[in-house]
Amino acid sequence: MNLPAIVFIALFLLSQPSFGADEELRALVKELSTQVKQLSTRLNEVESELAQERQAKHQASPSASDGKTPAMADPKTATAPMIAPGTVAETAKAKPVTVGDIKGSFKIPGTDTSLAIGGFVKLDTIYNSVSAGKDNFGDQFLSSSTIPVSARHGEHSQINFHAKESRFWLKSFTPSAYGDINTYLELDLYGAADAYTPRLRHAYGSIGNFLAGQTWTTFLNVQAIPELNDIGGPVGINLLRQPMVRWNQPFSFAATPMEFQAALEAPKSRLAREKTSVLEAPDDDRYPDLIARINANPEWGNLSLTAMGRQIRYAPAVGSARSSWGGAVSLAGKIKTVGLDNLRFGFHYGDVLGRYININAFGDATLDTAGRRLERVDTYGAMAAYQHWWSDSWRSTLAYGFAQSDLPAYANGGLTRQAQSVHVNLLWSPLVQTTIGLEYLYATRSLENHLSGDLHRVQFSSRFNF
Repeated sequence: MNLPAIVFIALFLLSQPSFGADEELRALVKELSTQVKQLSTRLNEVESELAQERQAKHQASPSASDGKTPAMADPKTATAPMIAPGTVAETAKAKPVTVGDIKGSFKIPGTDTSLAIGGFVKLDTIYNSVSAGKDNFGDQFLSSSTIPVSARHGEHSQINFHAKESRFWLKSFTPSAYGDINTYLELDLYGAADAYTPRLRHAYGSIGNFLAGQTWTTFLNVQAIPELNDIGGPVGINLLRQPMVRWNQPFSFAATPMEFQAALEAPKSRLAREKTSVLEAPDDDRYPDLIARINANPEWGNLSLTAMGRQIRYAPAVGSARSSWGGAVSLAGKIKTVGLDNLRFGFHYGDVLGRYININAFGDATLDTAGRRLERVDTYGAMAAYQHWWSDSWRSTLAYGFAQSDLPAYANGGLTRQAQSVHVNLLWSPLVQTTIGLEYLYATRSLENHLSGDLHRVQFSSRFNF
């Protein structure tokens, strides 16, 4: 007989007047009722103790404390622990999403993976003194190779609106015995000049010190990139992203945190033929670009020294292939000055530097008409930018960039020889998630035949992070 039945009988017996004369029976019923109450109290205590014990075991288990599966656990036969109704453990189990291990992330239910999503929406309103041509990227960001020269073929005093720089990114973080497994995926809408087409910016994964995928080239010090409305500037620094495998090895020297990076990156020889001003990518590469970099991170900022080795190769349909090895070096960094102010810079030189220094402006080598002579081209450039903070929410950047390629005498006169740019802006962030700014750009382009052109641009941008 269960507890509710016993209680019901006891109450029923006590309520019947026919038992009023029988004192022994009344005493028996009273004693039975007392025992029932004691039994009920004890049963509640036992249930509470069991619930607390199960909750303590759940919190102390590796799967709940550090996200790791116990070494002896068999996922095929393991069963979920019994959880008492109404307990804290039951409430935690019922939650579909919990806070992740990284700030701003959440745990994927049933896994140790923390996931974070984000991005921003950005609108650019751009006035160009001269257009680069119909549906041309050069009207949307600085591409010095598209600045019209001499007759300036194109529309003057052009204005356009676009939101192509808007981005979406996804990150994941998963602990493992070999180090954290991290992934990053980022897209924007710059896939086409005349449409809003998604474009892959970053797609890479890393485990411990090893990274594989597409991201910023190791030749580029990302901390040296100035804060500009213009996604393409300044001249003298190419914001290049490409597929690679890379090893990152942290160490310290003289109490200064440092890092050594070594990478194999996707090759892409870019050649200039004698009779044409259009750069050619023959797609005949045989070896990856080899890049090594040392980063120093003292309290006053960041400094990097980078060396690169590349093979430039051309294989015609008929005849022998032509190839040549060359190299390049770069010194770049960011220096903290007064308050939040900082100076960013980069100096680059090499004879295979072409595509690493400016967007589509310079070739890595030149080919004579017969395709027999492959000659590497000395190229150099520099960039400097100073950022001043007027207050906690107002700031300005003044940036200058320069790049030049020393082409051989037989090079086509329509090839770009030199490019320069100056940016100055005023940015306001009333909230962390919002930046509104106005920027002025002046850029010039000179050809091998001494023709030149310039561009004036005013750009208003509003950016809202999510």
